[in-house]
Amino acid sequence: MIIRSIIYDMDGLLIDSEPLWHQAAQEALGLLGIQMNEQAYAATIGLRTREFLHHWFTIHHVNLELIPTYETEITSRVIELVSAEGLLMPGAQASLEFFRKRGFSIGLATSSPMELVEAILIRTGLESAFDAMTSAAQLPYGKPHPAVYLNCAAQLESHPLECLCLEDSFNGMIAAKAARMKCIVVPEASVFNQDKWLAADLKIPSLERLNEEVLDRLIS
Repeated sequence: MIIRSIIYDMDGLLIDSEPLWHQAAQEALGLLGIQMNEQAYAATIGLRTREFLHHWFTIHHVNLELIPTYETEITSRVIELVSAEGLLMPGAQASLEFFRKRGFSIGLATSSPMELVEAILIRTGLESAFDAMTSAAQLPYGKPHPAVYLNCAAQLESHPLECLCLEDSFNGMIAAKAARMKCIVVPEASVFNQDKWLAADLKIPSLERLNEEVLDRLIS
């Protein structure tokens, strides 16, 4: 099928928010004596906050009934940090304009709650950039389950095989491929050369690398 729609992930792809998530999580979990280095944190990127907390609470034998409290605390802190410090990733604005000029419909499919999405859109001036926005926050399953991508495709009135996704995380890449969509992955530099990205249709180091040649390789 012909690609008609482009679907973006948000955290770590469009906006440089992963360090802010890490900071907020470390602030909250540090009070429980849980320390996460960057490598350990990276393994949970792309998960919803409740699943992230379930992972760490299980490892450190913390009462799982505390998850809702810490989920609210971390999300609120990230919204505060993003509203004050959030910056677009290199090439993010230009890539949106690149696809828009070529007539693609554009969606956003994120694991983050919509209140964070709204804060990020206001901070970055992207309020009108998307034709559809879906969140996995209230779905039965988050990424790597494909539901959030399938929901976005439905809102865009596109068949999944007509969609191209852009992701930065392994869990997000698996979600996109499980939805039977093409996927460009933009991994963080420290993990760029890992073999786990081979499931993607294409791997690039930055959204700045998007151009006609890259697009033609995927949609021709």
